[in-house]
Amino acid sequence: MKLNYRDKVILGVVLAIAILLAGYFVLIKPKNEDIKSNKSTLSDLEKTEKEYKQRINQIEPLKEGIKETVNETNKITKHFVPIDDVNNTVKLDRYMQHFAVENDIRIINLAVGDMTDSTISYYYMERSQDIGSGLREFADINGQYQAAIDAKNAEKQQLSEREPGSVLKTQYGVTARGTKENLWKLMDAIEKQDKTIIIDSVDYSLVKEDEEKATEDKQPATDNEGNPVEPPTFSEGEESEYQLILPEDEVEIRLVISLYSVYDLPQPDVENIE
Repeated sequence: MKLNYRDKVILGVVLAIAILLAGYFVLIKPKNEDIKSNKSTLSDLEKTEKEYKQRINQIEPLKEGIKETVNETNKITKHFVPIDDVNNTVKLDRYMQHFAVENDIRIINLAVGDMTDSTISYYYMERSQDIGSGLREFADINGQYQAAIDAKNAEKQQLSEREPGSVLKTQYGVTARGTKENLWKLMDAIEKQDKTIIIDSVDYSLVKEDEEKATEDKQPATDNEGNPVEPPTFSEGEESEYQLILPEDEVEIRLVISLYSVYDLPQPDVENIE
C-alpha cells in the first residue's frame, strides 16, 4: 500500500503523539509521582526539623531554669544545720560547744538524741474567736467587713492547708551551770545565729549556797533605779515556789534544743542532657 504525502504527514503526527504519550507514561508520570512523594516527605521532614529546632531552643532556657531552681533551693537549705556537722554525738557536741564557751556556761551533763525524721509546721496568727461576728454580718451590706476579715485570715488559711515539710531533727539536751545573765546571753546567741536551731524548753533554778557565804556575798535586790526591793511575804502556811533570782546569781540550767537538717540539692549535669 502506497501512502501519499497527506497520509505520511498524518501518520507522522500520530507517531509523534504516540511517542509523546509513551514518554509521558513511561518517563514523566513516574517522575511526577516521585516528585509529589518527595515533596510530601520534604514537608514532613521540614515539620520534624522545626519541632526539633523548637526543642533545641528550649534546652538552654530549661538548663538555666534548672540551675536557678537549684540555686534558690540551696539558699533555703543553707539556713539548716549541715548533716555532716551533727550526724554523731561528738560532732553535735562540738558544733554546740562554742555557744556555751562564749557565754561562760559550764556543761555538767549532756544527752544527745539520734537523728530522726520530723516535720516543721508553719507559723501563722491563730485567731481564737471572732468577736461581734453577728453584728458585723448584720451591718455588712456591701461585704466590705467580711472582705477585710478574709484578707486578715488569708495567710492562716493558706498555710493551714499546706502539708508540713519533712526535715531531719536532732535533739541536744544539757544540764549546765552559769549565771542567769549568761543564760539569757546564751539563748540570745542561739536565736541570732542563722541556722534552724530551736530552743524547745528551758528551765533553771538557783544553785544553793551555804548560809554564811550567802550572807557575805549576796547583795540586796534592787530595781532598775537602784532602789532596794523587798522579796514578797506569804501568809503562814501558804506555799509558794517564788524565788527571787538576780542576773548575777548562779543557776542550774536544763536546756533542750532541736537542730534541723536537710539534704543539699546537688547541681545536676545539665550540660550532658540528651
